Amino acid sequence: MKRQTRSEARRAAFTQIFMLNQQGECKEQMYDALLEAIPECEDNLGYITTVVNGVDEKREELNSIISAHLKPGWTLARISKASHSILKLAIYEMKYVDDVPPKAAINEAVELAKEYCDEKDAAFVNGLLGAVLKEL
Repeated sequence: MKRQTRSEARRAAFTQIFMLNQQGECKEQMYDALLEAIPECEDNLGYITTVVNGVDEKREELNSIISAHLKPGWTLARISKASHSILKLAIYEMKYVDDVPPKAAINEAVELAKEYCDEKDAAFVNGLLGAVLKEL
């Protein structure tokens, strides 16, 4: 079995955060399903569970940070669900994961947005996270 990269683990964490936001899944069942679908996630399960649980626990704080950086008249409801999940993951990493440099979290978030959203979303994610970085 090949070793999973941190980028691949981050992608897996994003999918778990997205599912949790959409369906309110039981986390233990989510992790079991993830490991069944992508066995190499076992290598990074500590990272994945830490960020997924952390994003879930800090949901209100992360949403407040995102809301504070939206243009006037915009609300969280206007952001795509995928972009919202990506933003929460990146901000959580920037604030609480010591071994992830903030600029790496931003770059990875932009790559996730390019993969799971459209071009406008990638630029939006980059801009919002750049503003958050200035505050941190």
